[in-house]
Amino acid sequence: MSSGLTASKVTISASFALSVFATLFYLLPAQSSKHFVTPFSSSIIVTSIYWGVTLLAQFLFIAKTLFNGNVSASNQSNLIAIVGPHFAFFNVLHFFWCYFFAKEHFVIAEILVFVNLLNLLTLYFSHKTIAIKNIPDWLTVHLPVTGFPLSWTLYAVFWNGAALFHSHNKSLVPRLLANIFIWEFLLVPMALLVFYSDWSVGISTSFLMLGVGFYQMFTKLVALQWIFAFTISGIDFVFSVLYMFNNAIRQVETQSSASDQAPLLA
Repeated sequence: MSSGLTASKVTISASFALSVFATLFYLLPAQSSKHFVTPFSSSIIVTSIYWGVTLLAQFLFIAKTLFNGNVSASNQSNLIAIVGPHFAFFNVLHFFWCYFFAKEHFVIAEILVFVNLLNLLTLYFSHKTIAIKNIPDWLTVHLPVTGFPLSWTLYAVFWNGAALFHSHNKSLVPRLLANIFIWEFLLVPMALLVFYSDWSVGISTSFLMLGVGFYQMFTKLVALQWIFAFTISGIDFVFSVLYMFNNAIRQVETQSSASDQAPLLA
C-alpha cells in the first residue's frame, strides 16, 4: 500500500516536471513565432504570467497535499486515487501537445487537446473537485488541478484549431468565424458560475481573454476580435469576483466545525 502510494506520488511529480519543461521550451517559444498568429493568439507576456501562476499553484498542490506530513494518509490516498490520474494525464498530454504544436503538427495536437479536454471534463463533472467545502483545500486542489487547466485547454482548442485551418488575421472569413467562436469564452464560464458557482474558470478565462485582446489590438487595430476579447474579459472578471465573494461569505457562515482530518473530496 505504502509503496503504491509512493509510486503514485513520484508519477504525479514526474508528470508535473514534464509539463514545466514543455511550457518553457515548446509552448512559450512557439507563441512568439509568426507561424502561430491567428485571431486567437494571445500576448506572450500574459501567457507567461498565466502559466507561471498555474505551475506555481500546481507545485503547491503537490507539496501541500501529497508530501505534507500534516495531511493524513487517508486524505492523501483519497486525493491520489481520485485526482492523481487526471492530473498526471493532463500533464503528460500537455507535454505532447506543446511538442506537436511547436512542430506545427496541428492535427495531432488538436486530437491531443480534445482528449485532454475530455479528461478534465471527466474530473470536473464526475469527481467534482468543485464540491470541496474547505476554502484552503479548494484553492490548493480545485484551482490548480481543475480550474486553471480547464480554462487553458478550452482556449488551446480554439488557438490550435485556428492554426490548423490556417486562420490568419488577414483572412476575412476566418476572422468572422473567430468573432463568433470567441463568445464561447463567455458562455462556458457563465454557465459554470450559474450552475456550480465556480469562479475559477471565469477568473482564469478573463485573464486569457485579456491576453487575446492585447495581442489582437496590436496586430489589427481596426477589428472586432480585440473589442470582443476585452468585453468578455471584463464580464468574466466582474461576475467571477462577485461570485467569489458571495461564496466566501456563504462558506464562512455555514462552515461546520468538522475535523481537519475530514476528507478533502466529497
